Amino acid sequence: MSRDQLHRLVLDNGLRVLLAPNPVGASIGVAVHYGVGFRTEPEGRTGLAHLFEHLMFRGGRGAEPEGYLPRVQRAGGFGDARTRQDVTVYHAAGPASALEMLLALEADRMRSPCISARNLRTQTAVIDEEIRLMVRNRPYGTHPWALPRALHRRSENARDGYGETVDLAAFDLALCERFFADHYGPGNAVVTVTGAFDRHTAERLARRHFEDLPARATVRSPDPHEPAPGEERRLTVLDPHAGSPAVAVGYRMPDPVTERADYLAHLVLAALLGQGRHALLRRGPTAAAGASSLSVGCGLFGLPLDTVGPDLLTLFAVHEHERGAGHVLEALDGTLEALATNEVAAGQLRATTARWAARAMRELGDPGTRAQLLGLRETLFGEAELTHALPELVRAGVTGEQVSRAAARLRSSHRAVVRFVPGRQAVPRDIARETTA
Repeated sequence: MSRDQLHRLVLDNGLRVLLAPNPVGASIGVAVHYGVGFRTEPEGRTGLAHLFEHLMFRGGRGAEPEGYLPRVQRAGGFGDARTRQDVTVYHAAGPASALEMLLALEADRMRSPCISARNLRTQTAVIDEEIRLMVRNRPYGTHPWALPRALHRRSENARDGYGETVDLAAFDLALCERFFADHYGPGNAVVTVTGAFDRHTAERLARRHFEDLPARATVRSPDPHEPAPGEERRLTVLDPHAGSPAVAVGYRMPDPVTERADYLAHLVLAALLGQGRHALLRRGPTAAAGASSLSVGCGLFGLPLDTVGPDLLTLFAVHEHERGAGHVLEALDGTLEALATNEVAAGQLRATTARWAARAMRELGDPGTRAQLLGLRETLFGEAELTHALPELVRAGVTGEQVSRAAARLRSSHRAVVRFVPGRQAVPRDIARETTA
């Protein structure tokens, strides 16, 4: 695909608009990122950001009675939303003819979302069911949430994005309205449009639908940074639904802004360790013997540059017997030691970075995905261009020496290790308990 030309526009109310027209195809993507996530929640209000995402997804009052999604679907599109540590995004894709409708719907819910007692009750019940299905009654359901809880000490960094049911049950309309007023103003949002549209038409439509929204102050999000752990931290999770034991490992990543080159080297290191058939932990003398399933990635949810930090490099492996966790950790440590001592072979490095870059480029071929990623990096770093540049930065910009330094950094750092132990007893919501390292 050809690279989009990026055009920025800032409205008088502080709303940032990012336009990325591309003449290829006949579809568009629209994403609205708000600078609020589950790290922004007030103390004792876990799950509020995710709950509010559900409330907002219903749409604004102008979309009543049917709501946002049926209108998008009727126009031939689809929409969704998600909450992460530092951002919440509402995104849609559809035919180019739906551009004005999608922008109007986003402006409508930015102006006056349907926050009602009925909607609050409905969405609280929906999230309770999500917790039941995705966490409590699912094998390894507390992964990846147990890793930041083990590794971090600041409550903002250790949170479970779903929230605690006791907190969710206590939320009322006044709290939700305050959260909207504090974090959902136009000055805390980025609207991104990608795909087959005319730049000047999109700019005119953005002004038409968003410019009359009143500006308002935004409550600052907390600074997420904290000191690196001074010791290895371990948790054991008793999991009544797990058929086999498993182990998860989390390392602190370099800062994505001040240590960008080192961050990129960790992306390549993760790919070398566990991504693809020829990954070092899958075959060869340092393979993780006994692991029936293994994944390695960067980012709590597997997407790099998804947070301002602290970010994680994670490993998750299901193994065959109780001693398997030790074998996985030995294989991991041995591989890191070998990479720190001897640079990876040039051919393997080229193949790994080429595969990584090709996968990233394929993702950018979809205008809906492109809108989400461009808007994400613009919201977090003010660098939408990073999304387009990332494949080449990884493919041609990371050297074997940098990967060796990354391996040495992980080998010498203090990590979190979470063991998942099959257990038949009933387990409460907080099912991870700390054990000695």
